[in-house]
Amino acid sequence: MLVSSGFLLFVLAISGIHCDEPLADIIARLKALENKVERQNDIISRQAMQIEGLQETVSAQMRDISELTEKVSTQENDKKKIMKELSNLKEIKHSHELCMAMVKTSYVGHHKGKTEGIGNEDKATGIQRVKALDNTKKRFVLDTLETVAFEATISGATKLPHSHVHDRVVFETVSLNVGSSYHAGNGTFIAPISGIYIFSTSLMMLKPDISDHGMHVIIEKNGMEVAGAYAAYRGTYEHSSVTAAIELQSGDNVFVSVERHDDISFYGDNLTSFMGFLLYPY
Repeated sequence: MLVSSGFLLFVLAISGIHCDEPLADIIARLKALENKVERQNDIISRQAMQIEGLQETVSAQMRDISELTEKVSTQENDKKKIMKELSNLKEIKHSHELCMAMVKTSYVGHHKGKTEGIGNEDKATGIQRVKALDNTKKRFVLDTLETVAFEATISGATKLPHSHVHDRVVFETVSLNVGSSYHAGNGTFIAPISGIYIFSTSLMMLKPDISDHGMHVIIEKNGMEVAGAYAAYRGTYEHSSVTAAIELQSGDNVFVSVERHDDISFYGDNLTSFMGFLLYPY
């Protein structure tokens, strides 16, 4: 194919090559262009490495974000558990405060009537005792200094024969006597401090000499009947029991005695017992 000289000159012109330009200048320009291309390649290579590094950094940051997200989720769950426990503790605290308020109100109400009509000095003492509630937590039975409890039985194969009306039933074997307030010699409990006490007695009657004989025993406070237990003989050993809550002042005494049906015998072997404990101290 023949190319016109005019077209060739046109191509050379737009290429910036002039036929009248020395060859050495052309070679220099080519070398400069090659150097420029090499520098551009270096720049592109470095930028590619930077991009790769940035991609690795982004990948690591994404992993960190994922780990942090998991930690936040775990902490949220822990927070929910803590908030639930806090709510439960607040409810327990509120219940405890209500309980203490009820105890304090009961204590004040109980002593209000007792302080009416007495001297200012006694009233001041009563007020001081009420204030002491906050420090002593009302001295519940868990307070060793004011815990009182006892249990006594007629033990072994022994028996208590021929007890008569108004006789005290003596429970001679003592298994518990916290506060040393039960006296086994005469079967009597003497209150060491004022308060509300619980007493219970359980007795088994031996076969009486009279076929229609019954058993009637009572719990007495300072010689006055508080509660009673009855059993009628029906051809076998008969058993009866009674429990009572009694308010006592320091020095009051409580015991079990025969009330009716003379000449009663009680069975031993720990089947006949008497017990009591301090429920609520004043």
